[in-house]
Amino acid sequence: MTPPANREIKTKLQVTCQNCNLSDVCIPRGLSHKDVERISNLVTRKKILQKGDFLYRQGDQFRGILAIKAGTAKLLALDLDGNEYITGYFLPGELLGFDGLANERHACSALALETLTYCEIPAEQIDTLCLEVPNLLRELFRHVGRTLTTETDHFMLSQRGAEERVAGFLLDLSDRLSQRGLSGVEIKLTFSRHDIGKYLGLTLETVSRILKSLESMGLVTVNAKSIHILDKDKLRNLLASENDGG
Repeated sequence: MTPPANREIKTKLQVTCQNCNLSDVCIPRGLSHKDVERISNLVTRKKILQKGDFLYRQGDQFRGILAIKAGTAKLLALDLDGNEYITGYFLPGELLGFDGLANERHACSALALETLTYCEIPAEQIDTLCLEVPNLLRELFRHVGRTLTTETDHFMLSQRGAEERVAGFLLDLSDRLSQRGLSGVEIKLTFSRHDIGKYLGLTLETVSRILKSLESMGLVTVNAKSIHILDKDKLRNLLASENDGG
């Protein structure tokens, strides 16, 4: 019979991880109770930031892998002339901080777009923890792979026409939200149209014009703080027809 103290620890961990967007990282399927306890003791939970707060800044020392529990964030990068570029958006359950692994300094800044909570695996514990819990290393590699795939998809989208870029952006957000059990048709706008334009390489005016065009086509409805996708299939067809030269 499991001692009462161990049952209490196990129950506490199951409840904590069950409600956490890091559940796939903290408790990979098949992980032993000992490994669960080891990871849970090291992961820092429920750090809270407000809109406009930085998770980290470009040039900051790498301190660990972060996972968003609630809220959204964007990645910013400055070139040598001080021009700002938006290089990514992060949703609940997604990991960030990998840009600090190579040189132990972050190549980008991560900024909260709304009230945000996140968990952190400390940098000084990652090597040891991955040796002790191989499944964790596999999970981190999977997230790195997703990041690379997202960057590739974004580059390919940037070569398309303006209308296709906006449609592709909405579909990407919709798919990612759906994968996390959230609404894939109601997109909350925590980012401005100006930010969307900077991410897609378009002007604010172009983004606004295209959203109105998609609305007139019956594909979306646009409100001040949200975009509702009315016909996801036709939105995908818009991309497919363009890709086929239609």
